[in-house]
Amino acid sequence: MPRKRKQPTTWIHRNSRYLMAGASAAGLLLAIGCMAKGSSLLAGSAYVQLGGLSLPLLGAIAYFLMGALAIGPVATKNKSLENPTWLGLFIGSTAMTIFSGYLLYVMFAVLQEPCVPCMLSAFLSVGLWVLTLIGNRWESLGQLLLPGISVALVASIATTGLYAYAQNPDSFIAGNPPPAVETNSGTSEIELAKHLTAIGATKYGAWWCPHCHAQQTLFGKDAFKYVTYVECDEEGIDPQPNACRAAGVQSYPTWEINGQTYAGVQSLQSLASVSGYTGPQEFINQNAQH
Repeated sequence: MPRKRKQPTTWIHRNSRYLMAGASAAGLLLAIGCMAKGSSLLAGSAYVQLGGLSLPLLGAIAYFLMGALAIGPVATKNKSLENPTWLGLFIGSTAMTIFSGYLLYVMFAVLQEPCVPCMLSAFLSVGLWVLTLIGNRWESLGQLLLPGISVALVASIATTGLYAYAQNPDSFIAGNPPPAVETNSGTSEIELAKHLTAIGATKYGAWWCPHCHAQQTLFGKDAFKYVTYVECDEEGIDPQPNACRAAGVQSYPTWEINGQTYAGVQSLQSLASVSGYTGPQEFINQNAQH
């Protein structure tokens, strides 16, 4: 029986690990630079927040691991690490390539603001994936089919979940959300809301309370997010019933401003007066909507 002919060793096979280590080092430095410079619109958006970790930090971790897998067998001169590290490099680069595609979609189709470091990182991710395919003498590309499909499925589910959460975060939060505020906010409403928060004012309420919703419509959807709000009902989102009891809340809504409590819906002019607000007071929402 004729012996199987040994495949020739090419330049790319001899140097692929060094190339991948270099690409990983470049990606790591790029991610560290982004962390030092500060978040871009993409990096700071909910579309890329995974477990509370920022996009540059996730990138730095991924590139560090890829670099370790690439150079590990060479540095330790341990040939037994060759096959498992090549498989790890393929799985890691495949996941990074899919995630980079997701980032490019969010960047151009959703946020519509390019991020040059993110595009460079996507180029490096694709480069690492290509090097895993051509840099190793795989017995058959078919052996990559099952792990490739598996990691593609997991990465696709993860990115779909991130996108869905960013589009509608309330659907992922336990508890009952209050009705959506549909009124608009002017500069006066926003400045008053910021002032109330700055002096430590708090609004106590319940998600089901129509008068609480009416109070929120006076501020409008853009201004009320600046108000410090405490949910008193245990079935609401992030409930704090003990805080409500400690404040002596007996009806909703109740405001606590400068050590005094004010029950019921308060006009924005009244809130401005009792809080010592002296900013613009051209409030556009004069009538509360229940």
